[in-house]
Formats: sequence, C-alpha cells, structure tokens
Amino acid sequence: MALWMCIIAIVISILAGWKFKLNTGIIAMAFAFVIGICVMGMKASNIISYWPTTIVFYLLSIALFFNYATENGTMHVMGQKLLYAMGGNAKLVPFAIAIVSAIVGGLGAGASTPAIVGPFAFVMAATAGVNPVLTAIAITFGNLLGSNNPYNGYGGSISKNLILANGVDEGLIMDWSLKIWFNCCLITVIVIVLSYFVLKGHKAGKVTMSEEISEFNPVQKKTMTLLIVAFFLMVVPPILNTWIPGVAILSKLNQLCQPQVIMMLGALVCAVMKLGDEKTIIRKIPINTIVMIVGVYSLIQVAAEAGLVDFISGVLTSSIPKALVPGAIVLFAAFLSFFSSSTSTVMPLMYPMVPALASGLGLNPIALYTCIFFGGLATACSPFSTGGAVCIAANPYEDQKELLSNKMIIVALVIPVLTIILAEVGLFNLFQV
Repeated sequence: MALWMCIIAIVISILAGWKFKLNTGIIAMAFAFVIGICVMGMKASNIISYWPTTIVFYLLSIALFFNYATENGTMHVMGQKLLYAMGGNAKLVPFAIAIVSAIVGGLGAGASTPAIVGPFAFVMAATAGVNPVLTAIAITFGNLLGSNNPYNGYGGSISKNLILANGVDEGLIMDWSLKIWFNCCLITVIVIVLSYFVLKGHKAGKVTMSEEISEFNPVQKKTMTLLIVAFFLMVVPPILNTWIPGVAILSKLNQLCQPQVIMMLGALVCAVMKLGDEKTIIRKIPINTIVMIVGVYSLIQVAAEAGLVDFISGVLTSSIPKALVPGAIVLFAAFLSFFSSSTSTVMPLMYPMVPALASGLGLNPIALYTCIFFGGLATACSPFSTGGAVCIAANPYEDQKELLSNKMIIVALVIPVLTIILAEVGLFNLFQV
C-alpha cells in the first residue's frame, strides 16, 4: 500500500504544482514525511538523510561562482563575442553546443560537462535567441555522445564491465560495447535533431547585432580571466587522470579540481576581488529549484524504500509478449532512471536479465543492452537527476531556471516514448551477435 501511495503522491505533487503554481518540492516533501512516518514507520531523520546533498552543493557552487560573471556583465559581453565569432549564424548554435559538450565529455569531464559548458552555452544561445530548453537538450545529450564511449567514458566503462560479468567472452566485449555505443549515438543525434525542429526558438538565418560589440571593462577582464582559469582546471586534470591512471599526484589534483571545489574557490576569489556585490549574488541562488529537487528526490527515495525497484523488476521478468520486450525494457529503465542513477542503479539491476531474455526469447542481446543503456539515459535531462539539475543550475539567467525545471520534466517524459518507438521498430537491431 505504501508504494502505491508514494506513486500517487508523486503524480499529485507534479500536477498540483503545475496547476496551482506551487513549488512541487514542498508538496512532495510533505508527502514524504507523512507517508514515511505515518505509513512506513520511518524516522524524520531518515527522510531528511535522503536529501541529495551532492546535487544541492553543485547548484550552490555553480550559482555562487557564475552569478558574479552574470551580475557584472561579463557573460553578456562574452555571449556577443561568441556569437560574433560564429558569424552571427543562430542556426548553428545548438549543434555547436552539442559538439563542444561531446568533446568535453569525451575528454573525461563526464557528468561535470553541464557545469563546465553550460554557463557559456546558455549565454551564447540566449544572445542568438535559441530556446533554453533546446540549449539544455544540446548540452545534456551532446555530453552523452562523448562521455559514454567504452574507452574512457564513465557510463561506457560501467556497461563494458557489466557485460563482462554476464559471462560474455572477453574478446567480444569491446566489439559489443562499441556497437551499443553506436546505437546510443544514433538515437542521441535523432533526439537533438528532432528537438531542433520541434523547439523552434532561434532567430532565422544570421543575427544582426543591433548594438556595437562591447569590450570587457577592467572588472569583466578579471572575471573572464578567472573563468578561463577555472575552465582549464576543471577540464585538464580529469583528462590527465583518465589518460595516465595510477599516478598519485594526478589523482590528488583531480580531486582538488572537481567542478564543485573549483567553483567554490572561484566564488571566494571573486568576493575578495570585489567583482560583484556579494549580497546580490547570494540572493540570486536558485532556491526555488533547490527546494523542488530536494522535495521530489526525497519522496522518490521513500518510494524506493517502499519497494519501487523490486516492483518494477518483478513486472519486467513476468510474462511480457516477445514483441513488446524491447519497449518494456526501455520503459522500465527510463522510469527507474527518472528516480535514480542509471549507472549505479538501473544498469547493475537490469543488465543481468539480458542473457536469460536473449536466449529464452531469441532476442538480440546487443539490442537489449542498448535498450537498458539508452533507456536509462533517456531521462538524463530530468531536473531530478544530477545531469539535469546541474544543467539547469548552469543557466546564468534566473528568469529561465523555473521554466527549465518545468519543461525538462516534460522532455524527460517524451524522449523515452520516442526511444520505445525506435526500439520497437528495430533501430537497435542494426548489429547482430
């Protein structure tokens, strides 16, 4: 009963927040406490411990650092210059953002890519008149292109190891992993292109710069220097640590140069150098987004405690018609990933099911692995996931954050539906074992 109460509570929280313009997180948090304490016998401290401290700290550090660059006008001037460097061609901006995100993610930044690329991308996109939802999709799914490769990508490496644990011959692992990654890259490109045409939020053709391109003033020059140094520190050490593993000093440097650390230190330097009004910067922290994420995430964790993961696993392993198995796998992987981590929860839970399903139903195991792999990634832009939350926080425009928080929920529901359709028509069967 507790599980169904949690599921109903999640739906009510989202619908009530949208209908009555209330913060969904406050409603969800109230449900989490009432169901957790009154129905499941949990302690309030247990529910509070579900708060996603990692995500919240990400949001705080990004806001504190990049709010200085937004408040003193550095981001505005930089956006003009970036767009001018592209010849003012607004149509190319979303694809340029996706390519840069793929490169940064592929070099080793991984889940940190939205925090690194996001602030610059949103500024350039806003200058070009690009829909912020399209920008978020370009960042999130562009990152998936690079960061999930089987060579040094976090998700690709986990997938490869899980397939090996399933008993697949070691000589076939890389071949299978590359084919799965290619399938995922194909649908990722489809998602970005379709989003580009559906979300027509850019100005046609080239943007005529209506005002003269500004030059950085002394404060903005200092801020821009800090941004460049921070970008270098967030990107280079993780790449070196990935390419040259086992070196103690590189490992320590990589830990010191995590985006949260660099951005918090950068905020301190900005405050000391008086690059903006500290009180104004703190007031611009996206507290509405933080409350929404904390509340809904806590309710979801209460649902998981009530047996949500086991329930879905049981349904998946029950009698499902062979023709519907690929779509069902995508559906459940996406559903679980909406509430948890794809790499740490969904893939370890569902990958072991593949050998039995493949042999028992005569299905292509590469296609089944792809359904799980991308099914879990299809909700990567959800504001309740780390990637989606960090991407929203990386947007320096305060008036766009609430819009993104609401719209990205819809996107995280639509993309799995598209993936289910493509899985059912056989897109993931391009490669046979």
